Amino acid sequence: MAILTFIAFHFGVSWLQGAWVNVNVFFVLSGFLISRLLIAEQTRFGEITVLAFYRRRARRLLPGLFLLLGVLAAYGLLLAPAAVRAKLGGDLLATLGYVMNWRLVLGDDQYFEVFGNPSFLRHAWTLAVEEQFYAVAPFLVLLAMRLIRSRAARVMTFLTLAGISAWWTAQVGIATLAAQAHAYYGTDTRSQALLVGLALAMWLAPARAGGARRQPPPWVVAAVGWTGLGAMLLAYFVIRPFEPWMFERGGMLLFCLAFAGLVMACADPRRGLLQRILGWGPLAYCGRLAYGLYLWHWPIHLWLEQVIPTAPVPLKLALGMTLTFLIAGLSFELLEQPVLRHGLRGLGRRVRSGRVLTGTALAGVVAAALAIGSVPAAQVAQAGTTAPLVPGTPAYVPAASTTSVAVFGDSVPYLLMRNRKVDAYPDLKLTNLAVPGCNLLDEPVYWGPGQLWRIDDNCKRAKSGLSASLRRSGATVAFFMVGSTVSLAHQQPDGSILEVDDPRQQQKIVDALDRLKRAADSAGIRQVQIATLPCRNDDISALPAEARAYITANPQVLRAVSDPVVANGIIRSWAARNGVAVIDLYGVLCSSGFQGTVNGVPLYSDNVHFSPEATPMVWTWLAPQIRAAYQSSRR
Repeated sequence: MAILTFIAFHFGVSWLQGAWVNVNVFFVLSGFLISRLLIAEQTRFGEITVLAFYRRRARRLLPGLFLLLGVLAAYGLLLAPAAVRAKLGGDLLATLGYVMNWRLVLGDDQYFEVFGNPSFLRHAWTLAVEEQFYAVAPFLVLLAMRLIRSRAARVMTFLTLAGISAWWTAQVGIATLAAQAHAYYGTDTRSQALLVGLALAMWLAPARAGGARRQPPPWVVAAVGWTGLGAMLLAYFVIRPFEPWMFERGGMLLFCLAFAGLVMACADPRRGLLQRILGWGPLAYCGRLAYGLYLWHWPIHLWLEQVIPTAPVPLKLALGMTLTFLIAGLSFELLEQPVLRHGLRGLGRRVRSGRVLTGTALAGVVAAALAIGSVPAAQVAQAGTTAPLVPGTPAYVPAASTTSVAVFGDSVPYLLMRNRKVDAYPDLKLTNLAVPGCNLLDEPVYWGPGQLWRIDDNCKRAKSGLSASLRRSGATVAFFMVGSTVSLAHQQPDGSILEVDDPRQQQKIVDALDRLKRAADSAGIRQVQIATLPCRNDDISALPAEARAYITANPQVLRAVSDPVVANGIIRSWAARNGVAVIDLYGVLCSSGFQGTVNGVPLYSDNVHFSPEATPMVWTWLAPQIRAAYQSSRR
């Protein structure tokens, strides 16, 4: 049930907004199953053969993973666009080394954002967390069994460790994008779920060799089982992405304990109603395929987004589920199970040396990853770094002193910061405070009757805490890039719709800009800079059908966004009144109308965000402008 809903959420079933919570089902279950095997071995034989344990894990996990990595490596070498290849090589190596979660943490990856070429191996973070747990699980079980006599004391030891992980998660928090990435992907923050599973295994384990497993009364098993299932179903509908209490007030641990009750009920040999329902044949088959389903669903989702981006969600869901089950089923029957039962010889009589085959597969993936990683770097260097955005722009010469700049806005500046060449401008210390999807205005964007786009909690927190964030950054310059959404219609609390040429809407934009300025002033920022909005392509084919219908019926909305003269006029006049420096992005990109390519490189990746290949070119103009504006204010 968990894997099916999780896949459906990734394929676009947005009302399953809390499916992410049920990643903890996988972790609790994994911690329980692995620990139960280790405890049984220790109880029966008085020791754990650690190398044999690792060999069994490798037999179960590596065949399916190698197949996926091999397919992605071939895709990267032969078909993937440069923007995908730019990070696919590193992602392949990180997944192979089971450290993908920390690669995502270091890159401030945002799990719930799908723009800007998300990694084809983003989902491998869970595999990394579990494998890191497997690396220490045998020793945790050995120490507990040998040093702690009481079963209750063992259970409390691991529950205490889980509580420490939950406490630490609250310290990490979700106040910034970096903190959110750490809280979501970190081994330290996610270990609470695995430790709860380990504690459950300890509680149910036989007290001695040959002894019976602990079996709580049937009514207890039923109560905790149904409670756990209810918690899983409830999470789908009520838990939003990055719900603060989940990360900062122990909510994650609470759900893990509920899920432990569900795991205990499913593992109970007495077959009650809950076990019969969840043991239904098709669900059980999905459970057997769960590993393969998880491995393949995310790349298939991203491929479908490339091939049929505007297709309705039901079609993507049907195609995605069909392809995922087909590939996962074939992998399970023809690859994973034969290797698990018979080793690599299970693949055929001609396989004489498993070590040679494993080494060859490993070397092939590594070689492909290195080859993939070298291609886009050269392309980006040739297309972006060596070619200025504006012909005749002199080479950048770093100043003797450093200027600290904090950048705030939506996903456009966020990706500009993330995709920039970090060491290209050593005299600019740049801090990324931008938040994807963060509209300047608090009111929802209006796309037509019943079609609203609201800002999320991340944006609200970022705007309300901007002064504190700017102060922590140590910046002397605040650089604001407001999103193109200011040019769109917004629905007011009274239900009325205001467009950008309405004086009341223009006043709301000015008020929002004033709030940004006050936040910067209270943080001690010396200079505020703001960029004008660039023009956009007037192609609306990628928009949802409802939005396309509204824009077609109201062409003034498209004009306001594709050529944001009105919005830029508001920005310029506000800046003049408040002594704010204007960085004229519109002037440099749109003086001759919209241009989709510069120096033969696509300027945008999706009509909104600058492409990774073009980002270095944008910085060849933007960095000198930021520095020059600040230096002129000091004269």
